Amino acid sequence: MIKYIVNKGLPITFIVFYCVGLALYFTPFTRNLFIVITPFTLVLVSIAVFSHHKEWDTKTIAVLASIFIVSIVIEIIGVTTGKLFGVYEYGRGLGVKIADVPVIIGLNWVFLTYASNGIISKYTSKNMLIIVGAALLMVGYDILLEKVAPLMDMWMFLKNDPPINNYIFWFLLALIFNWFIQRLRVNTNNRPARWLFFVQFGFFIILFILSIYTKK
Repeated sequence: MIKYIVNKGLPITFIVFYCVGLALYFTPFTRNLFIVITPFTLVLVSIAVFSHHKEWDTKTIAVLASIFIVSIVIEIIGVTTGKLFGVYEYGRGLGVKIADVPVIIGLNWVFLTYASNGIISKYTSKNMLIIVGAALLMVGYDILLEKVAPLMDMWMFLKNDPPINNYIFWFLLALIFNWFIQRLRVNTNNRPARWLFFVQFGFFIILFILSIYTKK
């Protein structure tokens, strides 16, 4: 059992975990359960990922906590004004909210920044390439996520499709957060984090495709 929660075993655990999620979503009488447990699932996999962070210190905690807090504040401004990401509102799929914004959305920004930075850092050590590459990777993730978020009752835009400024602002925030990580030299070399990013990406692709197929 231990091998499934250590570094090498986590990728398989993530794959199984999200396959079970697909089964829950596409089984009519468990779909509501899927939505209810989604925030707990995100917390659980995040704990698993960050338990394998190699260098916990005050600096790392301060950087990740800052991303968490700033992202929630930005999201609150975005939901309240509709000026940053467009006009949208959060559903019940991400759990407890503060000022109409789920607390877990801050954790999502932390994970995506950390994982994207770790993925690009695996292939280059140049700061600018890491910052821009990770930001682009996060925008690519968001483009896909926007397709499935309404299906999972995470959030929905007023006109269904998010406006272009949603992606522009995502990119700018991602640049700032990744610059912050690079500037303070936070070590994001974390194999489970990289795996979880791509497992989630694959999960969203399958969810989107199967949702289209089941509607026919």
